[in-house]
Amino acid sequence: MESNEKTNLITSNPYTNYSSKPHHLHYTSTISRVLWLALVVTMPCLAPGMSFGYSAIVLDQLQLTVDEQSWFASLPSTMMPIGCLLSGPLIDKLGRKTALMVTNLPSCLGWLLLSGQPASLYVLYVGQLLVGLSVGLSTTPATVYAAECITVNYTGLRGCFTIMTSIMLNFGMFLTYLLGALMPAYVVAYVAAFVSFAAFIFIGTLIPESPPWLFGQGRRMDAEFSQRVLRIAQPILQTRRAQSLDGDSAAAVRLRSRIVDRLAEPDVYKPMGIMTTFLFFQQACGSFVLTAYMIQLLGGLGVTVDAYLVTLLAGFTNLAAMVLLSVLLTRFGFKQLSYVSCAGYAASMVLLAAFLLCYGGGDSLVINAVVISCVLLNMAMNGLGLRPIPYAMLGEVFPTDVAGVAGSIVACMSSVFNFVAIKSYPYLRIWLGPGVFAVYGALALLTLVFVATIVPDTRGKTIKQIGDDFLRKKSTVDGGVDGVYRKKSCTADEVF
Repeated sequence: MESNEKTNLITSNPYTNYSSKPHHLHYTSTISRVLWLALVVTMPCLAPGMSFGYSAIVLDQLQLTVDEQSWFASLPSTMMPIGCLLSGPLIDKLGRKTALMVTNLPSCLGWLLLSGQPASLYVLYVGQLLVGLSVGLSTTPATVYAAECITVNYTGLRGCFTIMTSIMLNFGMFLTYLLGALMPAYVVAYVAAFVSFAAFIFIGTLIPESPPWLFGQGRRMDAEFSQRVLRIAQPILQTRRAQSLDGDSAAAVRLRSRIVDRLAEPDVYKPMGIMTTFLFFQQACGSFVLTAYMIQLLGGLGVTVDAYLVTLLAGFTNLAAMVLLSVLLTRFGFKQLSYVSCAGYAASMVLLAAFLLCYGGGDSLVINAVVISCVLLNMAMNGLGLRPIPYAMLGEVFPTDVAGVAGSIVACMSSVFNFVAIKSYPYLRIWLGPGVFAVYGALALLTLVFVATIVPDTRGKTIKQIGDDFLRKKSTVDGGVDGVYRKKSCTADEVF
């Protein structure tokens, strides 16, 4: 009876006072409305994404040693883990919307510090740290919000929309390259600060809070109103644990106190282990290294074409590949596109290493053609899957009740891997020479093997079904001995 009443309430006429609230979007039942909502939700990722390319455009404007350059480029990664860990409590305790708004605060302050002229190196370091914190804060909230609220009525398009977080981050990188070719780096920092402020205003005025989170807090009326605003046709709680929170705030408190126990269950620890390993391979094969050192790398490889022009073209190629990925995801799954991405990425790195090791001539035309082609192929294949797909999957492989905590822990580990990869590149380049690119290529092939054998195929599945798959695997392994998990997997579909 209660379920029928809730369904009737959700599908009834809109809230009578809704039209009188100008700060909400007036939604229509179209894909364009959903796309607009996704753009608003991912806007806080734009300014943090600009940090990915900032070191590339500013290092040649600063008089720094090799060690200082490596610290400047990698410092954002030292704060990313802290941001990732903070995003979990923010997402689960304060809400998805609040977490999105908070992301913009350290971002705006950090970019203002980077824009100071003149500024000491230590002030710039602090600015890099704050921007890195904002990157960590931005990695999970938008993806979780997209999976819970934007794509629930469009399961087949979930991959397309959840990838928009990575698209926005990399659009920020492209914007940095574009502006860096036109104006000094400190002016680019001013632009990024303004973008952060605008995103804060947009999130605060244009989107409602996530209905599953509101249900989890016992705020039934707010959740139902949010569902009407988002045009969600039914409750979107993904697990029996989350459903038990409906109208029971005491149960919500008990659930939060048992979060550690929850992380020890197979529908949580299995995807955590898989995604942590996936992100380790992503960072280890240098997915973010080229973007951090692009201009310096091109100069070191003997390219005589304007480095800023090549960098801008590389950023556009990466962004275009991600847009293409969002289209391809309507027909193919994450696994299939990861195969292509990892194979192409490995080919670009191996070809570059082989050319640099074997070619002994000094023809600048040949060097320009081969090196630039390999770099552009690398950026295209990187954007087609290796860089965005692992982060997009964080929003759909975890149950709703622990999505924030589990996703933030995994993203935290990714940030640690990112710091090690970026900090170590200058020294690996000195020690291994062109061989460093061969190492990256070999690791990309290992990533391909890992995706093919371990990473789950989530295409066309709801978050609840993905979680049930991990529970069923546990029951199968136990051969029916573990009655608890057998019961969970057998009765999960009876919830709805």
